Amino acid sequence: MTKLSVFYLVACALTLSCAQQPAQFHIMSESELLAYNRDKPAMDQIYCEEGRVLTGSRIRRRECRTVDYWVEHNFRTHQIIQTMSIGRPFN
Repeated sequence: MTKLSVFYLVACALTLSCAQQPAQFHIMSESELLAYNRDKPAMDQIYCEEGRVLTGSRIRRRECRTVDYWVEHNFRTHQIIQTMSIGRPFN
């Protein structure tokens, strides 16, 4: 390989390594989340919720999603519950 091709290979590797990694919201503190959400529209802001703890585990799960995701999730859940309750009034 020539020196020029080695240079291009190293330059490409450095460029790829400097690419922005996706934010890991579940490990951010409350103040970091507030700073992140400061200039975002309401539906694009990140909201974190403490998840269920699995039996036998002391590690809490923290699930962080956009407000838009949580609204859609709650709407779908409500529809599923409503669908399941129709037609079974006395069970």
